Amino acid sequence: MKSRVVRQKGEILQNRAEFQFSCYSANDMQGKAENKAAMRMNLGLSSADDQRPVVGCITRLVPQKGVHLIKHAIYRTLEMGGQFELLGSCPVPHIQREFEGIANQFQNHEHIRLILKYDESLSHAIYAASDMFIIPSIFEPCGLTQVSHLLQMLIHEF
Repeated sequence: MKSRVVRQKGEILQNRAEFQFSCYSANDMQGKAENKAAMRMNLGLSSADDQRPVVGCITRLVPQKGVHLIKHAIYRTLEMGGQFELLGSCPVPHIQREFEGIANQFQNHEHIRLILKYDESLSHAIYAASDMFIIPSIFEPCGLTQVSHLLQMLIHEF
């Protein structure tokens, strides 16, 4: 199925995996709230405070990304009263084990969810639902994540 661009309020944006997003713009954020509520429900995060900010991170968990920065962001987000959604795959065994440990630590937590795999459909949903986005990098000045997130935001402005 081909993607289509949302141009009017209330229309649905679909990616190839048929995940449906609500449209929103700077003038009408209702769709953003709907995306956020759906993502919280799908990931089992608390929706008791719908004003609680959601921080998203979609990345490969490799040394060049600065995995220590991602770990810090998870704990800092929790400390500051936010929710954190991480979607990431890892080809490095010791980093994979480390993040599996963190995922297990927060397995039933109402504000933190770590999904340690590649999932394109879920990545689009996290882009659409996040209030903030972290894109740490030690030596990669720009990549697909930045461009994808920018495109997602531009699409929602139509």
